[in-house]
Amino acid sequence: MNNNRKNILIITACFVIAVTNLSAMTLIRFATLAPEGTTWMDAMRSLDAELRERSGGEVGFKFYPNMAMGDEQDVIRKMRLGQLHGAGFTGFGLGEILPEIRILELPYLFQNEGEIDCVKTALDAEIRISFAEKGFIFLGWADVGWIYFYAKQPVVTPRDLSGVKAWAWAGDPLAAAFFAELGRSPVTLSITDVIMALQTKMVDAVYASPLACLALQWFTKLDYVSDVPFTNSVGAVLLDKKIFDELSPTNQSLLLEIAQKQTRRLVERTREDNRLAYAQLLKEGLKPAPSSPEQRCEMQAIGYKIHSQLAGKLYPQTLLDKVNNVLEQYRTRPHR
Repeated sequence: MNNNRKNILIITACFVIAVTNLSAMTLIRFATLAPEGTTWMDAMRSLDAELRERSGGEVGFKFYPNMAMGDEQDVIRKMRLGQLHGAGFTGFGLGEILPEIRILELPYLFQNEGEIDCVKTALDAEIRISFAEKGFIFLGWADVGWIYFYAKQPVVTPRDLSGVKAWAWAGDPLAAAFFAELGRSPVTLSITDVIMALQTKMVDAVYASPLACLALQWFTKLDYVSDVPFTNSVGAVLLDKKIFDELSPTNQSLLLEIAQKQTRRLVERTREDNRLAYAQLLKEGLKPAPSSPEQRCEMQAIGYKIHSQLAGKLYPQTLLDKVNNVLEQYRTRPHR
């Protein structure tokens, strides 16, 4: 056999091996609202890199960040059609699949991050089972963080919303209930339309975590940020059960292990980044809208009304009782 023929055979064999390896790889098409370069996407890139390495290149992700696949309702529809396999969701998207999870985003439910973690731990197994029954694998929590109001004028009480064109996520029952109790009708839009609405002055008030407000550039069109948050927004990473079932048992275990590790880190990093982002928003020129203890109590009373109003609608009363019991036990025990 001459050298030319031998070289051709070697090249052909390498090509066949490469194509075989490529076709054998399970590529998980994954969407998120988060822009590239954010803490969120950095964590997902780390998850992907570790999964590819430890699975020997058998499993990996293809990402569609920065709302490239549309709003979270669009993403869910595409997952059900098989066009996408997984996504990172805020509480809004999670609630489209499992409405009762929105109990974790009730206004003024939590006082600190320890309470959030305690309640999530208490509900974790139940939530995973419920998502599995809906056809989704819960890979891990990926919280958005504390949510603040941002506006062209200070907003600390319902009266401050008079004349304000406040945005609310279209189709969000929790936001609808909150604004109804505040006595205001918001401008309902998809999250993908918010920046344009701010630019055209269709809206002049929004709500978001500091990190999201900074990353999405909403702050550039606003002047004030509330001095305290009014709720916490959860988030999570979900995978279509059908593609998960296609993985070998070994790769299933790998994915679950790596996702749990990376999402735990993500929650910690997001909390710190949100604190830094709030400070950065002030440096960028936003002014805090200070509230008095009496004003905060007024807003909290409105929030507590919503807790009861949505029981039996968005979540069962038994779940609300369970959450309140967990919080009561947490608050009455000593903490270091």
